[in-house]
Amino acid sequence: MSTLESVTTLAEFLNQIGAKYRVFDLGRRVSKLSTEQFQQFELANQAYPYPFQRQALLGLIFWLPADTERQYVWFLRFPLDEQGLLIQASRDEFLVMLLERVGASMLAAAQGGKLEGVLQDSPFVFSPRDDKMAAFHAQARATLKLPASSHYNTALQYFTTQDSTLEWQNLAMQGVADVAIRLDDDKHCQGLIKRLPSLPMQPLLMLCSFLEHARPPVRLVEQLAQLIDLELQQSAPEITRLTAFLRAISNSDAMGLIEHAVQAVLKHPCSVDVEILAVISGRLWPILKLPDLCQLYVEQLAVNSAGQTGFSHLLADLMFLPDMREPVMQALRNPERSAALTVAVGQMFGHSA
Repeated sequence: MSTLESVTTLAEFLNQIGAKYRVFDLGRRVSKLSTEQFQQFELANQAYPYPFQRQALLGLIFWLPADTERQYVWFLRFPLDEQGLLIQASRDEFLVMLLERVGASMLAAAQGGKLEGVLQDSPFVFSPRDDKMAAFHAQARATLKLPASSHYNTALQYFTTQDSTLEWQNLAMQGVADVAIRLDDDKHCQGLIKRLPSLPMQPLLMLCSFLEHARPPVRLVEQLAQLIDLELQQSAPEITRLTAFLRAISNSDAMGLIEHAVQAVLKHPCSVDVEILAVISGRLWPILKLPDLCQLYVEQLAVNSAGQTGFSHLLADLMFLPDMREPVMQALRNPERSAALTVAVGQMFGHSA
C-alpha cells in the first residue's frame, strides 16, 4: 500500500490521495490560482502573487473521483518572507499535523470521515468574512460548473429588470455574489447596465463589492467608468461611491478603461482621501506599473488625508506586491518630485530623500 509518509507539499498530499482540486486566493479579492502557481508557490520558487498583510490566504476546494458530489473546503493561511515567498517551515508544520490526524495510509485519507474536522484548532486555518465566503462559493461553483445558489434568481431579477415589487432588503448576499460572477449572458449584462444608474446606494455598493471578485464584461466596465466620470463632476464627489466603482472595475482586463479612470481620479483633489488611495494601491496596483500613474499616485499619497501614517502604510504594502518595488522606487527617486513627497519619503525611511 502506498503511504503518505514522504509527502512534502499540500499538492503532493492531494495528488497522492487521488483528489482533484482548485485553489483560490482570498486575500485582496477572491482569485483563482493555477495549479502551476500553487505548486511553484509551495516550492518557494515563486513569490505569492496576491500577498495580503504578508500572508497567503488560500481557499482550497477538493473532491475524490469516487464521490464527486462531496467537496471539501479548507481555508488556510501561511506567512510569507521578505520576498513574498512561502515560509516553508509553517507549511511543513501544517503537513505534519495533517498527516498525524489523517494517518499514513492513502486508503484512510480517502475515506471521507478522515477528512472531516481534520483541521480543527490548527493555527493555519482561518474563517473568511461573510462577503468573502459568499464570493468564494459563487466563484467555486461557477468554476466547477455547478448551479448557482437558490438566491440567484431573485437577485438576478432585481439587478437586471425594473421590477418594482422587489426590495433590496430581501436580497441575500450569496445571490448578489452569484450575479456578479455570472454575467456572461448578454441579456443579463445589458439589463444590469440599464439598471445601474437607478440602483439605491446599498444594493449598488453590495454589487460593486462582489464585482471586484469577478471579470466584469467590458460593456459593464465602460458604464462604471462613466459613473466615475459623472461622480468626479460633482461639486463634492462621494468617496464611498468612487471607491465602490473603482473596486468594481479593478479585476477587469480592460486596462485602457482602468487607466483612464484611475488617472481621472488621481488628478481630482478628492484623491487625497486615504480610502481612495488604498483602493487604488490595494486593488488596482497593476496599473501603477505605468510610470506617469505611479508618479501621480505617490504625489497624492504624500499629501493624503491620513498623513505620514497613511503614506508609510500604503507605500509599504504596495512595494511588497510582486513587481511593484522597482516602479515605486523610480517614482520616489524622481528628481522632479515635490517637496511634500521628499519629506514623506525621508520620514518613512529615516533619512533625507
